[in-house]
Amino acid sequence: MPVQSILISKAVLTFGFTLLFIISSSLNPLRVSAQSSKELSLPLLPPGVSPSTHRSIKKGLEFLKKQQQTDGSYNSSGRWGGRRSRYGGSNPTVMSSLAGMAFLANGSTLTRGPYAPQLRKITDYLIKNCVTREGLLTNPYNGDYRPMYGHAFAMTFLANVYGQERDPKKKKRMKDVLNRAIRLTIDVQSYEGGWGYEPTFSEDEGTLTVTQTQGLRACKDAGFLVPKGVIDNAIRYIQKSTNSDGSVRYRTTSRRSNTRPGVTSAAVVTLWNAGRYDDPLLKRISQYIERYITPEWVQYTRHSWSGVHHAEYVLYYLSQAKHVQGGVPWKTFYQRVSDQMVREQDADGSWSSGKDTGDYSSVYSSSVALLVLQLPYHRLPVYQR
Repeated sequence: MPVQSILISKAVLTFGFTLLFIISSSLNPLRVSAQSSKELSLPLLPPGVSPSTHRSIKKGLEFLKKQQQTDGSYNSSGRWGGRRSRYGGSNPTVMSSLAGMAFLANGSTLTRGPYAPQLRKITDYLIKNCVTREGLLTNPYNGDYRPMYGHAFAMTFLANVYGQERDPKKKKRMKDVLNRAIRLTIDVQSYEGGWGYEPTFSEDEGTLTVTQTQGLRACKDAGFLVPKGVIDNAIRYIQKSTNSDGSVRYRTTSRRSNTRPGVTSAAVVTLWNAGRYDDPLLKRISQYIERYITPEWVQYTRHSWSGVHHAEYVLYYLSQAKHVQGGVPWKTFYQRVSDQMVREQDADGSWSSGKDTGDYSSVYSSSVALLVLQLPYHRLPVYQR
């Protein structure tokens, strides 16, 4: 072998050993700082989700995990200090369904993930204790205030876990429960196209119209038959409730000034879920939201709504409205909201600064906070674009 070739080979070997030494040294655990170690232990996070937000989510989920009752339910009188609802019931159907959605949004299922045991207990509780003969999803013995809310959220939750159920008997039972729930929702839709607090077609209002529509959408995504006419009637209800400036009234018959930020935000979600992406109405409502509804957890400064009523509900749908439309507005919004919520999280992992916490407990406000913070993970079809 020529001397020149030998020298080149030695140079290559020397370079290789040097490079190997540098790489192995950089990976030496003794040389990794504590901060770097924490960063390496984090999973790959979605765009916009900071390490502090990720840790906040984990802390919040652990709080919710501890609130589950022995029968699998969640309620308004959780043992971590939330008081019983002033409306006279513990609202187990709503609370259990929202807590379950928060666990699902983290990626757990009925059979896998760190919160699978909690999801199994919630599912069993709902299908055993929260179904009336008529098909209404509510606990008739444990005070679900305004039961159509619980009905809608339970439909949404059960539809999301329906495909995960492996037990044939339980799946058959769940299918029957959901079919009857859909039937009841259809039967009590008002002549105007909306729904009200009670299972009767003689009343309606905007918030229930939105929650029922989203519940039906989840059922449709799960393979259940939902007549198109029912959704079309709900869209007409939104159309008749919308003012010329894009704000949405509490009811179709309400005064023009009786608008609600939660209903206005939720209207965008309803239109989007119905596939009305290019509807001028969607654009008009979205522009109103951009101008007037800000993402404060407690205070909406532009309208001077200090301690705004139902702040959690507003944020729940405002976040979804921003999320489905995406782009820079969503990124800016999420950054602002997530930073604020990380700051306002309590030491035990809960959120209690929202206006409704006193009435519905920190189980409610924490579930809403977790659903908002986990939107970028895209794990639930009902919240996806």
